[in-house]
Amino acid sequence: MPDSIGLGTQDILDVCQSVEMACAELYHYFAELFKEDRETFRLWLKTALEEENHSRQYALIAKLRSKNVIESIQLELLDAEIALLYVRSLIDRVKQHPPGQLEALRIAIDLEQKLDGFLVEKVVLFSDPSHERSFKAIDNSDSRHVEALQEAYQRKLAQLR
Repeated sequence: MPDSIGLGTQDILDVCQSVEMACAELYHYFAELFKEDRETFRLWLKTALEEENHSRQYALIAKLRSKNVIESIQLELLDAEIALLYVRSLIDRVKQHPPGQLEALRIAIDLEQKLDGFLVEKVVLFSDPSHERSFKAIDNSDSRHVEALQEAYQRKLAQLR
């Protein structure tokens, strides 16, 4: 059941913020792993910075919580915690067994698809449409990173043929 504003809201937002930062950590790791390939390095760095931006959005929403900006949270704390554990275990796994470029892209695409429900507009129900529009405007500049990962995957796959 979604959480109306009250106990647990801060926790959910904090965990969502941590999920986004964990994704950023993974993508920074991939950037370092593939730093010799300039194009791939830039893709991973851009994606990591976008995840950091998502994390900052959750931090801002948490700060605005007391100003009646949020009507409710559409995510269970347990689901957020499970997602965080999943991303952290994924980081541990790829650090133990570093993937190749194609596999790293596939991992990231799968992760982004699994975490689709963590987008701010899917987690937070704003009390006023103007608040929602403001956060969508912030996010619009980096909403294409899944498509960019998929395009890079297709390019790398074509290079192997």
